[in-house]
Amino acid sequence: MVADVVEYSRMMAADEAATLIALQEHRFAVVDPTIGQFHGRIIKSMGDGLLVEFLSVHDTVECAVAIQRSMVERNRDVPQDRRIRYRIGVNLGDVLSQEGDVYGDGVNIAARLQQVAEPDGVAISSLVFGHLEGNLEHGFADIGAHALKNIARPVRVYHYRPNATARPCNAAFRPFVDLPAELPGVITGGCLCGSIRYEAAGKPLGSMICHCRMCQRFSGAPILGGTTFLTDVLRFVKGKPKFYRSSKIARRGFCSNCGTALVYQGTLGVWTRWIMVFTATLDEPEKFPPTYHLGIESTMPWLDIHDDLPRTMCKDSPSLVEAYHSVGQEVP
Repeated sequence: MVADVVEYSRMMAADEAATLIALQEHRFAVVDPTIGQFHGRIIKSMGDGLLVEFLSVHDTVECAVAIQRSMVERNRDVPQDRRIRYRIGVNLGDVLSQEGDVYGDGVNIAARLQQVAEPDGVAISSLVFGHLEGNLEHGFADIGAHALKNIARPVRVYHYRPNATARPCNAAFRPFVDLPAELPGVITGGCLCGSIRYEAAGKPLGSMICHCRMCQRFSGAPILGGTTFLTDVLRFVKGKPKFYRSSKIARRGFCSNCGTALVYQGTLGVWTRWIMVFTATLDEPEKFPPTYHLGIESTMPWLDIHDDLPRTMCKDSPSLVEAYHSVGQEVP
């Protein structure tokens, strides 16, 4: 967990003594005791910033949320320009410990997530969100995949604010998946018999693995991999899939000749802007590794996949929940 005070330099320039006293009071009354309550260890204190290590993902997120809630309450009667407000970032990853400090991408991403978070907010990575496995009582909004400074791949971010009615202003357009590394050139694929071919002239939005019952039944397989593109970059250059309406929010396409499952496409609102092709139908599927698992509530008990990708139930996917609520339904 990385925490940093908003506009600390401005407040120090305006009144250094009062700012230091206020920061120390908040640390003594709220921040440090809360970290201790959730079994955290302060690795480094950097003036207005903190780097904290936890043994439990759940404890880390609960600690971050508790700090922000307490700080909002303590600031209620403080003038706006004198409030000590934190941004907090939380990530999960291996770290290298050396001479009392910790290093590694896990730390670097947490620091960048802190920069993404809004004042009084908590930004967590999709890896953290997935490992919570639905045991999250707080409202985290899916604000999309963000390109973080000096981090190779964009990171999907979930954001919490104590004021649940305030929507984050830093949301990126993302339906369900994360941005991958850029892939040059035209991407091609098609069905088993060759009667349908498609190509994409733009990079994919990302790849995932779905375990939900609809995907299982559509494909006849325990899991179905999908790679998503913006609708306007993908075109069918030979033949067309046959579509059927699989739900009120989407349709699925297949080859009417050989039966190959080909595409999944949203049918309402912003979800019409993207189309998912099933990864195994790509000519080079090995170049499109998944970034997370969806629909794990339907995972077959005999299927044991060993990876460290985030795992999310359909009911815990904010975008999927929003889509179904828009047609007056709950996620199946």
